[in-house]
Amino acid sequence: MKSLPYREQLDRVKRLRDDIKRFSVATDDNFEGAIDAFTSFFIQCYHLRDWLIDSRYGRIDIDIFVSKSPTLSLCRDIANTQKHKKIDKYEPQNHLVEHKFSGISTPITKYYDPFRKEDRFGIDVQEFGTLVDVIDLAENCVEEWERFLYIFSI
Repeated sequence: MKSLPYREQLDRVKRLRDDIKRFSVATDDNFEGAIDAFTSFFIQCYHLRDWLIDSRYGRIDIDIFVSKSPTLSLCRDIANTQKHKKIDKYEPQNHLVEHKFSGISTPITKYYDPFRKEDRFGIDVQEFGTLVDVIDLAENCVEEWERFLYIFSI
């Protein structure tokens, strides 16, 4: 049986997810590398959408699923903001708060997690009122795409 095109991209997304775990603890020294790795993950993760369309999944089904998923809509908005600097082709569901650190503009910032008792990387979303841990969000994004594939199996 021939593999569907999306499998290649989903496998890539999973490798990128595993790779960013090396940035689970935030430091000043790893900030730039972490931002690059997180940006790559979210862009590749959201654009699994294009690979799914190429694999005969319905564009409308995918877009509705992404819009209804707080996790994937945040992934989409991060990917498009990081790739295009601003979103002007649609109204974003999540308004990312931009920070500038070491000359890098990003919605990703360092924060102290009192439960894990360490500095972590989080995404600052205006509507949430609290930071979203980047590693947790990445894990949830992969789980959401797998849920999509389960619901819309072809």
